[in-house]
Amino acid sequence: MKPQIQKLPLSEQSSFVADRFMTPQFETPWHYHAEYELVLILKSHGKRFVGNHVSDYREGELDLLGPNLPHWYRKDEDQAIGGSLVIHFREEFLGKSFVGIPEMQKIRLLFERSRMGIHFRGEARQEATQQMQAMLPLQGMDRLLCLLSLLTTLAESTDYALLSSPELSGQNHRDSDRLNAVFEYVMNHFREEIRVEEVADLAMMSYSGFCRYFKNRTKKNFSHFVNEIRIGYACKRLMESDVSVSQVCYESGFNNMANFGKQFKKIVQCTPYQFGRKSKL
Repeated sequence: MKPQIQKLPLSEQSSFVADRFMTPQFETPWHYHAEYELVLILKSHGKRFVGNHVSDYREGELDLLGPNLPHWYRKDEDQAIGGSLVIHFREEFLGKSFVGIPEMQKIRLLFERSRMGIHFRGEARQEATQQMQAMLPLQGMDRLLCLLSLLTTLAESTDYALLSSPELSGQNHRDSDRLNAVFEYVMNHFREEIRVEEVADLAMMSYSGFCRYFKNRTKKNFSHFVNEIRIGYACKRLMESDVSVSQVCYESGFNNMANFGKQFKKIVQCTPYQFGRKSKL
């Protein structure tokens, strides 16, 4: 599957793009582009891949992704309707010199942080969500001023988390294509035994070459990445139902309780039993 590089469909009346997308084909594969992307999840839930970061996403979440930062939002349910409100813009959308003026200092720092991906929380996310919704019907200067106000809201927020390591950006098409195939394979087979040799063959690499490549590109071992996906699924199952921990263990792709408990505590910082009890409170 070839990566889809997004392009700005600009018109003579607009220097940036802001639009709402509601479609069963919500996600594009692992990809990157030259534009900044501010994405608000309107509908669906699933896995967020940003650089070397992997986590769950759900409705109402807001992220700012910098240029050339690889990312992928994968729905848990392929046929479910997914929705997002997305703003795409280049750094020079106001002119190459505008970003350098003193009044843009905080926004320049925001742009620098976004190269690792920023996940916003709290009041800033709520205010930014309202501003994004209000922007859609606007045109011309009103829409531009709304974007500047929105960026100021985000730049002044201290309630955020950086998602990825700063080293992971600017991959080429071949890297994106290869990593997309690996990610897709793991998401489709994590409940089964995954042999590194098979994934290395998929990537058309030797076993040792693939292990080095994956660590270099994602800053984590392949086995740890697979465990993150499995534990994320286990957390979802423990929150959704009254199934036993042992059942969740085997449903998630682990073949014994001892390893499941060890990996769960390593990633979630508590035992599956503790997590299950907390999620039911």
